[in-house]
Amino acid sequence: MKRRIKRYPIFFPLVILFCMAGVGPAGAGNLDPRVVEVMETGSQHEFPIIVRATGKARVDSIRDRDKRTRRSKIIRALRRVADASQREIRNFLDKKKIRKVRPLWLVNGVALTANAQLIQELAQLPQVESIILDASIPMPKTVYSNPASPEWNIAAVGAPELWNLGYTGEGVVVANMDSGVDASHPDLRDRWRGGTNSWFDPNQEHDSPADRDGHGTKTMGIMVGGDAGGSSIGVAPGARWIAVKIFNDAGAASYSSVHRGFQWLLDPDGNPDTDDAPDVVNNSWGIENTYGCITEFHPDIEILKAAGIAMTFAAGNDGPFPSTIVSPADYSSAFSVGAVDSTGTVASFSSRGPSACGGGISPVVVAPGVDILTTDLDFGIPGAYATVSGTSFAAPHAAGAMALLIQAFPDLDASVIEAAFRDSAGDVGVFGPDNAYGYGSLNVPAAYNRLRANDRIGVFRGGRWHLDLNGTRTWDAGADSSFSFGNPGDIPVAGSWTGAGTQIGVFRSGAWYLDMNGNGAWEDGIDDAYSFGIPTDIPVTGKWNGGSATKIGVFRNGAWYLDMNGNGTWDIQDASRYFGIPGDKPVTGDWTGTGTTRIGVVRGNTWFLDMNGNGSWDDGIDAAYTFGNPDDVPVTGDWNGGGTTKIGVIRGGTWFLDMNGNGFWDEGAGAVVTGFGIHGDVPVTGAW
Repeated sequence: MKRRIKRYPIFFPLVILFCMAGVGPAGAGNLDPRVVEVMETGSQHEFPIIVRATGKARVDSIRDRDKRTRRSKIIRALRRVADASQREIRNFLDKKKIRKVRPLWLVNGVALTANAQLIQELAQLPQVESIILDASIPMPKTVYSNPASPEWNIAAVGAPELWNLGYTGEGVVVANMDSGVDASHPDLRDRWRGGTNSWFDPNQEHDSPADRDGHGTKTMGIMVGGDAGGSSIGVAPGARWIAVKIFNDAGAASYSSVHRGFQWLLDPDGNPDTDDAPDVVNNSWGIENTYGCITEFHPDIEILKAAGIAMTFAAGNDGPFPSTIVSPADYSSAFSVGAVDSTGTVASFSSRGPSACGGGISPVVVAPGVDILTTDLDFGIPGAYATVSGTSFAAPHAAGAMALLIQAFPDLDASVIEAAFRDSAGDVGVFGPDNAYGYGSLNVPAAYNRLRANDRIGVFRGGRWHLDLNGTRTWDAGADSSFSFGNPGDIPVAGSWTGAGTQIGVFRSGAWYLDMNGNGAWEDGIDDAYSFGIPTDIPVTGKWNGGSATKIGVFRNGAWYLDMNGNGTWDIQDASRYFGIPGDKPVTGDWTGTGTTRIGVVRGNTWFLDMNGNGSWDDGIDAAYTFGNPDDVPVTGDWNGGGTTKIGVIRGGTWFLDMNGNGFWDEGAGAVVTGFGIHGDVPVTGAW
């Protein structure tokens, strides 16, 4: 039986003590208006400030696919710029004997306490870009509510379906920036990662995990809590947690404490060569945006996202009025989460969009946030639980959901996983995205299915590959990939040569060159070269007999020659099929979702697909579709993650994809992709 501590409902808005702080860069030596105001009133002899230096690290140019390498380079670049651009500022402060200077290399700044005279002198330094007040953010107050059906929220997001597939968040590290965490709670105790790189208190009040308020203990329970009390309370019970206690015991977080929290999360142990950063960070806090978009933490969030760290943000509790999303949840790049009740109805308190930061749709999604059972401080009763409401408790559902998908797809970037949740959310409210429900209700199985076999597009042009890595079907210079592999005139091929992910290769006059390690470059002794076919053959690839690894083959004048055993040479174990006639264009795919690749041909604009996989045409069993024009180039892929291969064509740089898999073009149901490729490109598809 769970022990519950009874509390009475208290509605709370998120507010900020100094609303004018946190505006964008003011220019060299310029003072934020709030700093000037406090200096002029003389109400404080000394007060906290943040000094930002000129100069910015170009982390957006660091795009290594390996997250560990990327993070290390980002950390070094940030530190290098901060060391160089802050040198004169630090020398000045040393001469003034200012000892309590807290480095903020993440945003190229320092935090300190100063009087008016010192601030005026700092403002004159050419290396100073801006000086702002180190304002304070009050901790969200917890709203306690009536007990509800246990686990309704866990079932509502579909987490058990992922558990049944073996995905509980194991191997994934989640974090929160909150009031701390009670590590002694039975549902959290064994899930703490442990060590000095797993707890940070910028206020220096606690050397080990602690929580005097309980807010952070509650959000962490929703992310990773187990079933010690008799029912499952966490979305990702297999994940480990670390935490930053940004709020002091008095219930306030300074801007600098938040900056230092983000900074620590990027490099917990201070060594850029060790990858101990969390995979997901939940942020159930915010600044009321009464005075518009407060961009103070925009650089922090952009940097952590560039490092491949997923983040979730509570939308705020100032609804039902429009434009009440708090910062930083209202940033265009923030994955903001509103709250719904057990009927799927948006909570009256859940903040609404549009965003004050650009006017876009906000929140991104909604998740359970009313009558949520979670871990609580014990108050002398070990293993206590409480039922709570608020967007603070909706956001951790999304963070836990991201942990499940990160375990399932460890090689995908955080931006791809965030996009999968956005694009697969169940539409509720008015049709389409809106500023109450965002893109819809968080749906973990739908996001999983979208990523599971969601093939992406790409083109091969003169020996160079251009791949849509983030699955947006548009070219995004900062997220997609362009590299050279092969020569002009080669025929591109793609497949899971090793049984994991999709790698590339080329076919050249009967020879195959396959990128086995997936780094996009040819490496002697690592990558594979085979001789299979003759110069005039058309290469084909597929999982001819099931399994996880893709094998090669060729199409020659209506005949198929398939390397069944995967050794790259023709031998007695291989197979020949006769399906098609000379002049046909070969296509392959898992037409029925069995895990085995089957063959087909396109003749003019008619597709003939071998549905039963016997390698011959059977009227009434196999499928014939009319799709595209005779001069189109056929493409195949699982466009929507449904588990079966669909058809499509590319015409002069425009893709026409049969999204619903019925073999016909349905206006409004098919996808038209423009702006990815040009006339003459050779199309490629795969789960990049």
